[in-house]
Amino acid sequence: MRSLFIDRTVVRGFNENVYTEDGKLDIWSKSQYQVFQKVTDHATTALLHYQLPQMPDVVVRSFMTWLRSYIKLFQSPCQRCGRFLQDGLPPTWRDFRTLEAFHDTCRM
Repeated sequence: MRSLFIDRTVVRGFNENVYTEDGKLDIWSKSQYQVFQKVTDHATTALLHYQLPQMPDVVVRSFMTWLRSYIKLFQSPCQRCGRFLQDGLPPTWRDFRTLEAFHDTCRM
């Protein structure tokens, strides 16, 4: 694992098409859903947060633990306001240390 580096993460819904119109695998296009676009943006931020070139195994484990915190994306209320939806979206931000769920505007 000396040279492992997570370069990019794209989050999409399980029902979204992963192939282009010509039948090729499409791993780069963003989700059609705003909620998954937000999670993708937060995952990009998490990749920057968890950078530790000397210990790539710790980086992968930390990032995957953080990503797993989205398992209840649509079931977890915001830890600040207590609401499930704000502006039509669930709390998409996960704290890097505690993994608690927050809406974008509530995390500050």
